[in-house]
Amino acid sequence: MNSSLTIGLLAALGAGAAVGVQGVFVNLLGQSMNPLRGGFAVHIGGTIIGAVMIGYMILTNPHSKSVTLTPQIMILSLLAGTFGMMIVMGIAIALPRIGYVAGQAAVIVAQLGVSLVIDSFALTGGEPIPIDKQRILGLVVVAIGTYLLLPQQNQ
Repeated sequence: MNSSLTIGLLAALGAGAAVGVQGVFVNLLGQSMNPLRGGFAVHIGGTIIGAVMIGYMILTNPHSKSVTLTPQIMILSLLAGTFGMMIVMGIAIALPRIGYVAGQAAVIVAQLGVSLVIDSFALTGGEPIPIDKQRILGLVVVAIGTYLLLPQQNQ
């Protein structure tokens, strides 16, 4: 594996771990405040931390264009924030009902399904990666695993 792939894999694993840990806090906020207010609180926290990070970047590299706001950046930010609220609210609603493991697995299955389409149309740049039997089988296997992780109903 080349260094670019290794860095990408490590970054993805780190992001996945962060999502897993974040889910705990989102779940607790959603239970204590309700999912909408909890989602808002998460975004306030993220805004504060993001502002500190940007402030640090500006102080250490004053010529950086990291804070240039264009209409495209504003639209993308609003879309990302909208989906962020949907994510946070969905997690806050799902995890207390189906458990943490099954909830995170369901999030991953949905991410994989959407990502399969994104890759096949190269919507984020790069070369298209076709949908083939192997990729579909991988998604089906993960979906079956997710189903098996759901809490069993007493019969």
